[in-house]
Amino acid sequence: MRAAAAEALGGYGSVEALQALATLTTDDTRLVRVRAASALAEHSQVEVRGPGTGQLQKATDEYLAALMARPDTWDAHYNMGNYHLGRGSPAKALDEYAVALKKEPRAVLAMVNASIAHARLGKTAEAEAELQSALRVETNNAVAHFNLGLLKAEQNDLSAAERHLRAAIQLDPQLAAAAYNLGVLTARDHPEEGLTWCRKAAELRPDEPKYAYTLAFFQRQQGLPKDAIRTLEGILRWQPRYFDAFFLLAEIHEADNNSQAAEHVYRQLLSLEGVPQNYRQAAQVRLRLISPTSQDSR
Repeated sequence: MRAAAAEALGGYGSVEALQALATLTTDDTRLVRVRAASALAEHSQVEVRGPGTGQLQKATDEYLAALMARPDTWDAHYNMGNYHLGRGSPAKALDEYAVALKKEPRAVLAMVNASIAHARLGKTAEAEAELQSALRVETNNAVAHFNLGLLKAEQNDLSAAERHLRAAIQLDPQLAAAAYNLGVLTARDHPEEGLTWCRKAAELRPDEPKYAYTLAFFQRQQGLPKDAIRTLEGILRWQPRYFDAFFLLAEIHEADNNSQAAEHVYRQLLSLEGVPQNYRQAAQVRLRLISPTSQDSR
């Protein structure tokens, strides 16, 4: 049960979750320590302090030893590559993926993740070559199509990007990220279709506020402010610290000359603890503009 909890906590990036994981690295059971170290490896950009920090390296060593328990298999090197990729070391990851592919030349997962590593190193040609290789091995691989769609979008080849993203969502109808990117891609020339894709992404991943926020943005853009308000209020019920949603919601109210509702939104934001200074200052400025008599300068 504790091992499952450690695995689940890895999906959260909050300080509390990471501290709990650090504590779990001191657990008496090896499986729990390994799962905790694995989860922490996905959050290399966050420094963990407090109880259990001193045991993190030991638990990490146990985790790496578990990954390489069978170094003769391709997936051991694939998983080690994933570890390095998660730790922000794409060059080391590529070394491991190369070993994995030498042992199993048809390992599509290694090709796809190698493409991600190449992209992070700014090697877009190599990234594309890996994805094309993956699709030659497995034509109907949704993740390869998805990543190739993103790469083509970065290259401003929007027609190819759309084609690969459509293939990805057709192959995996639950791939919310593909729906989201299709929504953004099609919204300009086909606004109704863009809304449909953004709505699908938000429905597939209600825990990802970015998707619902983008839906609200396009709802407002297409003259549906009431729908946008409902979407944004929904975000703030579930993700009350998604600060951008406050500003878009207040902006919609201001555009509708409903300064009272906008003021309420800004005050709601300012009432929260730990609001980053840039958001707090921006809310204070807007509040003074729409309510000059306001004394709230905290």
